Order: sequence, then structure tokens, then C-alpha cells
Amino acid sequence: MAFLAPAFLALAVLAGVPLLVHLLRRRVGRVVDFPAVRYLERMEQEHSKDLKLRNRLLLLLRLLAVIAIALAAARPIARLVGVGHAPIAVAIVLDNSLSAGVVQDGRVLFDSLRADARKLVSDLTSDDRAWIVTADGRVIGGAPSALLAGLDALTPLGGRGDLAAATRRAVGLARSGTPRTPVVAMVSDGQRSTFRGDSVVNAADVPVLLLRHSVALARNRAVVQATPDPVRWTPGGAVTLAITSSDSAAWRLSLDGRTVARGVVPPATLEAPSRVTSRLASASTGWVRGSVELDADALRADDTRWFAVRVAPPPTVSVRGEGGAFLGAALGTLVDEGRLARGREGDPRVVTVSSAEAAGLRLPVLLSAPRDPIALGEANRQLERLGIPWRFGAIARSQVLARVPARGGAPDTTTPSARAFDGTPVRLRYPLVYSPGEQERGQPSTPDTIATAGGAPWVVAGDGYVLMGSPIEPEATDLPLDASFVPWVLEALARRLGDDGRLLEVTPGQVVTGMRDVTALERPDGSLLSVSGDRLTVPGQAGVYFLRRQAARIGALVVNGEPSESDAAGLGADTANAPALLAGLVSGRDVSATASSAGWKEAVFSRAAGQALLIPFLALALLALLAEAYISGR
Repeated sequence: MAFLAPAFLALAVLAGVPLLVHLLRRRVGRVVDFPAVRYLERMEQEHSKDLKLRNRLLLLLRLLAVIAIALAAARPIARLVGVGHAPIAVAIVLDNSLSAGVVQDGRVLFDSLRADARKLVSDLTSDDRAWIVTADGRVIGGAPSALLAGLDALTPLGGRGDLAAATRRAVGLARSGTPRTPVVAMVSDGQRSTFRGDSVVNAADVPVLLLRHSVALARNRAVVQATPDPVRWTPGGAVTLAITSSDSAAWRLSLDGRTVARGVVPPATLEAPSRVTSRLASASTGWVRGSVELDADALRADDTRWFAVRVAPPPTVSVRGEGGAFLGAALGTLVDEGRLARGREGDPRVVTVSSAEAAGLRLPVLLSAPRDPIALGEANRQLERLGIPWRFGAIARSQVLARVPARGGAPDTTTPSARAFDGTPVRLRYPLVYSPGEQERGQPSTPDTIATAGGAPWVVAGDGYVLMGSPIEPEATDLPLDASFVPWVLEALARRLGDDGRLLEVTPGQVVTGMRDVTALERPDGSLLSVSGDRLTVPGQAGVYFLRRQAARIGALVVNGEPSESDAAGLGADTANAPALLAGLVSGRDVSATASSAGWKEAVFSRAAGQALLIPFLALALLALLAEAYISGR
């Protein structure tokens, strides 16, 4: 037997009151002989056995009434006959991923999933505890009325979410409801990609019950890629798009809501989509919101894919000969393509590209290490004069591989820095040593380490500078021979040393860092969402969200769903494999799946460890009091 309010068991001490009264009545007084009452003594002796039995019965009834009331107040549950289901702590995992937005028989599938969750919540009592956990990590708790209101406000995500993380959190919430029986109740469309997690959730002794809705989606069209190249248009560029479709599909490409290109692609699979590159020019300037759209089908959330570009004149540079031939050739290529322009050194908008030991340098600069070790001292003096808080360390000639630090706990694999530096052999380097002056020591943040080599910073950036710990020569590193070197140089000049800001391609619900200089997020409808701190949780709906610093746009957050959510085969109608599907996500002693809504709800409440005994104990106390009153009145 368990108790929901064990503190009320202390009321059982009141059972001592009837016992104390009974003992006080047995106290014997002084005996005085009186001849006239000897006949009464004889009658009392004849009835003494009946009186003792009556008094003891009254004592037992009074004790029983007090103890039964104390037990009822403690709200016991046990595997005995009772009224209603035992109090339960149920965490409902509601799959609101992108694929749940599919329309089937004129109804959105998510509405069916939500309806099943509503039926379960409606059968809860005030003794139960319940939570709703969505695929994007949102938790709704409170009374059944609050849960129902929260369900009504939910909508499908623009991406996959993280069902494994939601399930892991649900297991913890259900356990927190002790001594109630913990249960995790999942309701999902069974999309295969949603049930693939980095690790299996160990539910241990917490029952996990899945209700899987079958979906028959034989055909689906989706835009799975829309990538601008370059990110900065001057004012032209290209967009590469990829489309998967079971038949031919017409597409439209828009910039700031205006259609600028159209076309048709042949049928293609998700593994080998149809790819098209469209070359465009924009009449707008600044940050531009773009999209690729298809005609609506059953799964409408993947019929549009978003992208963003910045339209502006090319960054201007001044190239010094000290930077070396390879760096000069890379910049010359970008100038010839119209992606960079040459400027006059000394202009505050012109980035000077050189080796660090060159004389007369002014910020902003992109600097490489000196080719001659003898110039190391002069290079460090130039860094100090420019106010750059880094110094070149002693030369190292052993070969190592460059690495790009993780961002927000996740490996960086998609940025120009990652493609250029990660895994690049470095044979000659000057490990960079952070050496802030008095002014820099008071700053709240440190400069950004773009890449490391041999465990020490190798490429760093800060306000007005990018500094490399090797000369840009094949003898020192393979970097100038790599095809990704030129795109990185352009990214460094346009974003880190220019005014392009950041372009982040993310998925709904993802957490991004480095938002300290962002004051607000501009939603697609133009409204603003205030941002504070270094971390930001990506909105749940797809679209382009501009990063704002006060009134200025300083970047873009491009939110799109994962292409795997568009897999029509992953939404197959076969429910026989539901247990195997669930086993890939959760392990435990009691893990099961069903396709029956009624059976799922019944199974959830059947896991409760017994019945509530509040009413039986109250009834027992009432019977004891009625019996005591009857016997006392005779």
C-alpha cells in the first residue's frame, strides 16, 4: 500500500483519545460499606460481564473510526478492490513533427493524434498528474483543463524535432510523480526518421506505450534543397535547388515574394533528387528573403524551402606583396569574378591583406604569419601596435592536422571554415598565444578561434582582424592548394571583416550560440522577437528570420525541415513493424505498441498499481461511527 498524502497518517495518534478515556473510567475509588446497597452489588455482579463486553466493543469501534479517517486522509492506493483507477503519473509524448501535418481523407493527421491525447487527458482525475511533451521539447503541465487548452494551441513543427529527447524527458517527468504509477504514453505517425535517435532511451521500469497511426501516403513532392551561391550577390548569383517527386513537378522561385524564375523537373527519388541551378539578379539591396515552391500536395510543409542572400557591392581589398603569391592569386580570382573589388589602402572600408610583419598596416586586416622566422619579432610588434590581442609563439615544424572547434556542443561541418580547415595538414606553424592588453582584459568575451593545429589556436578572428598562424605557402600547409580556400577567403572578407553578418541554416527547435550581439529576431511577418544572452532556440516554423541589432539587419536565420521528413515510404501504412520501430528508440521492461486508440488508453490506465481506497476507508469510518452510536444508545 502507498499513500499520496502520507503526512495525514499522523492523525492516527488521535486514536489514543478514546483509549485514554476508557482507562480513566476504569479508575477505582475508595470503598465505603453501606448495608442498603448490598442488593445492588449483587445485581451489578450479575451484569458486569455484559458491561465489560459492551465497553470494549465501543472502544474498538471508536479506535477503528479514528484510524479509518486517518488512512482515508492519507489517500491510500493498493492492489485491492477500490473505486476508479489508481492515481497515475502519465507523460504524453505527442509527435508534432513535420510529417504529422500530412492531410489524409480531408483531415490533418496531427488533429487525429491530438484527439487521442485529448481522450486520455479527459479521463484523468484530480489525483492524477500529467504532462504533455512535444517533439520540439515543449512541456505542458497542470490540471486536465490546462492540458486540454495547451493541446488546442499546438501545431505541427516545420521539422523533425527530437522524439528521443522528448521521450527521455517524459520518462523523467513520469518518475517524478511517485508514488503514483509512472507511465509514458506516446502517440505518433510512426515516421521512420523521427524514431531514429543518437542513442536508445532507457525507460527501465517505466511502461512506454505507443499508439501509431497508419498513413497511406503513396506520393509526395518536396523541395529538399535551395542553396544560394554565393551568399553575397553583387547583385547577381545562382540558386541550386533539389526536388523529389513521384511525377513531374512545376516549381517557382521567389525573391521577397516576387516570382523571378519557373520550371518543371522530372520524377525523382529522395536519394537522387532532380537538381536545377537558376542564375538570377536581384533589384533589391540588403538582406533578401527567397523561397522555392511547389504546388500543394498532401504533405504541404515540405512544398516550400527557404533561403536568404545579401545583395550588396563586393567587398573591397588592398593586397600587399608580403602576403605571398598564393594569397594574392586567390584574391585576384575573386576580383576577376566580380566578387571582390580593389580599393585604396587606408580607407576604413578597405581590408588590407598582408603578412603580419609588413609596416604601416591599419585595421581592418587579414594577416598571415611571416615566411621568414627572423621577422617574428617585428610581426609581434605590429600586432601589438594594431591592438590585436594575439602573438606568434615559437615555430613548430612537426606535421599536424588542423581542427575546427565544435559550436554549441556540435561539430562544425558545413561552414566555409570547416570545409577549408578541418583535417588540413599543417607542417610549419607559429602557435598563436592570446595576450590581451589592459584594455582587452576588461572585455566580457574573447576572440573567436576559427581553427586549431596541434591543440593550439591556428586561425583566429576578432574585431577588425583575421590572423593565421602559418604563411600561406604549400611548404607550410596544404590550405592554399585546397578548393575550399578561396570560398573561405571570401567569407572572411565579406562577413568577418565586412558587413555581411551571419547566415545560419538551421532546423526547427535547434539551439544556436553566438547571439550575444543580436537584440531581436525579425519574423517572416515583420514582427520582432526579443533576444537576450548568447543562446537562441530556433523557432518551430520554417522561414527566414532576420537577425537584428537594434534597427539594423546583421544576418539571417534560415529555418527548414530535414529532407528525411519528406520520405513517403517512412509513413507506410504497415503497423506490424511498430514494435520494432519503437524498440529502435526506447528500451525497457514494458515497451509496447498498438494501432488501437481504445486499446492504447485502456493499456495506459491498466498499468496503475492498484486502486484508490479513499472511499472504502471513509465508508468504514462511517459504519464504525454508526455502530458506536447505536450501541451507546441502547
